[in-house]
Amino acid sequence: MVACARSRGQGDRENAAVIETTSSSGPTTRWAVYPRIGDDEQRALGADTLLLAQLLWNRGIRSETEAATFLDPVERGDLGDPRSMRGVPEATTRLLEAIAAGEPIAVYGDYDVDGLAGAALLADALSGLGARVITHIPHRSMDGYGVHSDAIRDLAAAGARVLVTVDCGISAHQVLEQASQLGIDAIVTDHHSIPSELPSAIAVLNPHQENCEYPYKDLAGGAVAFQLARALLLRALPPEVAVSRWRRLAAFAALSTMADMVPLTGENRTIVAQGVEAMRSGAVTGLEAICHAARCEMASLTARDLSFKVIPRLNAAGRMGDPRDALDVLLAPHADAAKELAKRLEGLNSARRTRMNEILADVAQDAESCDGALVLSGAYPIGLAGLIAGRLADRHAVPCVVIEEGDEVSRGSVRGTADVHLIRALEACASTLIQFGGHERAAGFSLYSRNIDQFSQAFDATVRRMRGEEPPPREMVADGVLMLSSVGERLADLVDRFEPVGTGNPNPTFVARSVVVRGARQLNGGHYRMAVSQGWTVCSAVAFRPEFPLPRPGSKLDLLFEVERSSWRGTSRVDIIVRDARPAIPGPGALAAATPSHAAAPH
Repeated sequence: MVACARSRGQGDRENAAVIETTSSSGPTTRWAVYPRIGDDEQRALGADTLLLAQLLWNRGIRSETEAATFLDPVERGDLGDPRSMRGVPEATTRLLEAIAAGEPIAVYGDYDVDGLAGAALLADALSGLGARVITHIPHRSMDGYGVHSDAIRDLAAAGARVLVTVDCGISAHQVLEQASQLGIDAIVTDHHSIPSELPSAIAVLNPHQENCEYPYKDLAGGAVAFQLARALLLRALPPEVAVSRWRRLAAFAALSTMADMVPLTGENRTIVAQGVEAMRSGAVTGLEAICHAARCEMASLTARDLSFKVIPRLNAAGRMGDPRDALDVLLAPHADAAKELAKRLEGLNSARRTRMNEILADVAQDAESCDGALVLSGAYPIGLAGLIAGRLADRHAVPCVVIEEGDEVSRGSVRGTADVHLIRALEACASTLIQFGGHERAAGFSLYSRNIDQFSQAFDATVRRMRGEEPPPREMVADGVLMLSSVGERLADLVDRFEPVGTGNPNPTFVARSVVVRGARQLNGGHYRMAVSQGWTVCSAVAFRPEFPLPRPGSKLDLLFEVERSSWRGTSRVDIIVRDARPAIPGPGALAAATPSHAAAPH
C-alpha cells in the first residue's frame, strides 16, 4: 500500500541566490554556494591558503585557535569529564563493587551498530578490569527494539546481578522493575528522548536529562557508554593507563557515532578522530578483519569508509541474520576467528544489497508519483525497512514510512526531512500506535495491523500541517567554485585535513562550471563513470546512484562534486565524485553567492 501527503516549501532563504532546476528523476533541487571570504577572515584563521580559510569559515570556525583544534581533533580535541555526567558516580561505584565481588554483569545492547558497538565497548572495558561479563543483543525480527522480559529472566537465571543497557532502556519502566524484583541492579545508558518518568534504576546516564552537567549533549548511544567506561577506568587505573585504554575503546565509540549519524562536531568529532586512529593501528582485531574483507586500506582508513563499508557490514548481521555475529566479530579474540566472522558478514551484506535493490525497483514507480509523505506497507522485511525509508526520503525529499505487515501486529521505520520532526509527528499519531521512539530524523514504531490505514491517514495529515502545500526544494550546498585544473593531489591533501567528515561536518564540496563530457558509461549497480574536461584539463569522474540521465559525449554540464583519493595496485589517483549535475547554465551570475540555510555553528 502507498499513501501520499502533499507538502510545503520552506521558501526562499534570506539573501540566498541559487540555481533551481527540476531533474527528470526527482524534485526541485537548488545549489547554494557560500560567499567568498576576504583577506581579514583569512588572517583571523591563520590559514596559509585562501581555500583552506574558506573551508574553515564555511564550517563556523572563526579563530586561529578554533582552526588548530578543528584540524587536529586527535590531540587537540576536547572530551568532557565523564564524572560530571549525571548517574556516573553511582554507576561506577556499583560496577566496581560487582567486579570486586565476582558478580556477573550483563551488558544489554541493541541490534543496530550504535548499540552493538556500545555493548562491545562496555564488555571490552569491563572484561579488561576483570569483570565477569554476559552480553545480550536482541534479535530484530524475533524480539524487536528495547529491553525484554524474557531476556531479563534469562540473564537473572545466568547469575547476572548488574544490568547495563546501551542505547536503550530509558522507557523500559516495567521491565527494569522486573529486573529489580529478580535481584538485578539496573544501570541505564541511553541518548533517546527523556520520558516524563525515568525508569527504576540505580543510575540513569543520558546527557539530555535534567541536572546533567555533562557539557556535550549530542552523543550517540554508544558514546554515552564510552563516558561510563572512561569514568570507570579513571577510578580503577592510574590516569595514563586509563587514557591509553579509552583511546582504544574510542574505536567502538566511533562506530556508534558514525552509525547513528549524530552531528559530527565538537566532542563527537574528537571521538571519531581518535577512534579512526585506533583502528588504523590495528587496536581491534575484528575491525581489521572487516576492513580487509571490505577492501579498506587500514593505513588510510577514513570516517567515510566506516559509513559506507564497515558499518553496513556490521548492520547486515541484524538486518539479514543474527546480530550476535556482529558483536562476536567486534570482540573476536584472535585473527582467525575474526576472519571467519567477517566472511559471514560479507555474505549477509551481499544478500542485503541484492534484496534492497529488488525492493527499491519494485516501489520506484509509486514513489516517483508521490510528492508528499510516503507510506509503504506490505511484506517488507523489518531489517531493511529503515534503509528503504532512508533511501526514498533522500531521493524524493519527503518523509517516508516503511511498514512490515504482520497478522496482528506490524512494525515500521520512519526516515524524515529537515522540516519534519518525526517524534512530534508520531506523537500526533500516538492513538493509532502501540509504541514508538527514535530521533528527529529517524524513528520506529509498532501498531496493530488493523490500524495501518488509520495511521497512514493521521501521519499524512500531520505532515501536511507541518509542511503546508508546496513541496520544499532540496538544497545542496557547495563550498565554492573551482576549475578542474585545481583537482589533484594537493586538493585531495587539503580535503583530507577535514576528516572525519559526516553529519554536521560535510565533506568539502565544489562546483565546476561548463565542463565537457568526453565519455560516459554506466557501470554495474547503475553508477556512471565519466571523463570530463575543462580547457586542457581532463579528469576522471564517477557518480554513485545518480539521479540524472547518462550524459551524452560532447554535452556541457555544471557539476557539484567532491574529490576522493583512491588507489589500485599501488597506483594512487584523485577522482571527482559527482553528487549532482545539470546542463551548463551560461553567464557569470548563474551561481551568485548564497548564504546556505545550514551554515555551521562555531565548534
